Amino acid sequence: MMDSKRLMAWLTVAALSTTLVAAPNRIPQASNGEPFRSFRMLDAKLTLLAHQQEALNAAFNPVQVGSRSGGANSGRRPTPFSNMNSTAAGIALRAGGLERLYQRRHQPFGVQMFRVLRIRAEEVQQGVSAVAKAQTRSAAESAAKRLDEGIVSLVVQFQAASGGYGAARCSPGEWTCCEPKRSKDLLQSEQVACMWGCVRTAQTCTGFLGPRIRRP
Repeated sequence: MMDSKRLMAWLTVAALSTTLVAAPNRIPQASNGEPFRSFRMLDAKLTLLAHQQEALNAAFNPVQVGSRSGGANSGRRPTPFSNMNSTAAGIALRAGGLERLYQRRHQPFGVQMFRVLRIRAEEVQQGVSAVAKAQTRSAAESAAKRLDEGIVSLVVQFQAASGGYGAARCSPGEWTCCEPKRSKDLLQSEQVACMWGCVRTAQTCTGFLGPRIRRP
């Protein structure tokens, strides 16, 4: 597997940085909480996924894979497999809900953003399944490497959708809006990304809308 300490350090920094800008006392009060409400849930699930990845690295030893005649499946796998699959499924479900929300709102950029996030989460599910089903050491190591990369890509894509949302300082009556980043400004592993800010009218948002801030 990818060095677990390096992966966990990266994921912990990523999760912590997201949590700091998304702290509840900094989120604008608004009439509709989406997607900010979902961002808080997704942030918690990604942090949990990082801890589950650490548990998997501790519990899963590729040397034990295929212990019978060097190829037979050894039977029951450690519970981190089912735990990670459940967490990734929850992330995919939440992202899919946001995807459908922006379909109803007729905001294609939002649909694209959360479709990518959903697909990344589903790829993590597939990665967990591939590691669990591996019957040789080399197959397990290869699948585990892809799983590590998939988790990092999922975290990066979440940050691409939520970047700076907790720091938005919109005035009453304004809309929060995630404006698309130019393709040349995308970071590695970002398929699509935006940055949260404020607009006076919904029509001026070229990305997708978040909550509108309540007037006093």
